[in-house]
Amino acid sequence: MKLTASITFALLSALAVPPAIAQDYPDHPIKVIVPHGAGGSTDITTRLVSEPLSEELGQGVAIANITGGGTAIGAQEVARSRPDGYTLASTHEALLTSSAMGVNTMGPDSLTPIAQLGLERQIIAVPDDSPMHDLQDFYDAAAPGGEKPKLGVSPGAANHFAFMRILEPIDDPEVTFVPTGGGGPSMKALLTGTIDVGTFVVSEAKDQIAADNIRVLATFGPQRHKDLPDVQTSGEQGYPMDIGIHYVWYAPKDTPEARIDTLADALETVIGDEGFRQRMLDRSIEPAFARGEALQQALDERWQTMQAIAKGLNQ
Repeated sequence: MKLTASITFALLSALAVPPAIAQDYPDHPIKVIVPHGAGGSTDITTRLVSEPLSEELGQGVAIANITGGGTAIGAQEVARSRPDGYTLASTHEALLTSSAMGVNTMGPDSLTPIAQLGLERQIIAVPDDSPMHDLQDFYDAAAPGGEKPKLGVSPGAANHFAFMRILEPIDDPEVTFVPTGGGGPSMKALLTGTIDVGTFVVSEAKDQIAADNIRVLATFGPQRHKDLPDVQTSGEQGYPMDIGIHYVWYAPKDTPEARIDTLADALETVIGDEGFRQRMLDRSIEPAFARGEALQQALDERWQTMQAIAKGLNQ
């Protein structure tokens, strides 16, 4: 009788623990949704991380590109997934911009940040034969009564918001926003003369910079970019700004904290490896790991900035 009671109690206890929690995590491959196009900076960064992360976790890490809606479609796919740590998102400020513009109706609160892996600085560039040679030339062209330059953007997306921040020193700027798309299409538009000015992260532009096809007017960071040592920062030109994109991994809201910690620990180990950090730097990505409260505070500040910009765009 005692044996029967013990067996019954053991069975009931096992049934009371959800299988996903009872099993060691992870016990099967993890899917990472990249809500950006294949070959873009976010996709490249995610794939760069996936192999050493797979080794650290002891499970495969599969990448799926689900685009559309300024990252809203892919981000919402993750947000609707089971919060068990097996479906994640890898994105950047686009999650915040699409939410601020109302495209992603679920918003950033539908996801839990796991860790920030790195960042890339924004630049502003023109064709090599442009009469603009520095940031002041751009501001003069964009000021009332100026040349009204054509700027390439993906409307309501990260590069659009970046331009809005870059234009803040000008009262009532006179520019034309041309819907070119993201970094790749905007670069093509710049090279073909469809637009006069583009804003990119360094990794998107470095090949054209090296070929002398485009001229960088400024970088937007606290110090000169290591890959562009001859280009002055906006601060050196009298307009201090820190603008870029931050690569952050997310899980669905309500994912168990222990699983968030497991993922963050593994990612921190990967980013902390000197060899891997050099691989990031070789691709113009600055290793910048953050997690927990520090990351959440930074995301909250970025979210407030994006909401303020979106309010201005919607007026």
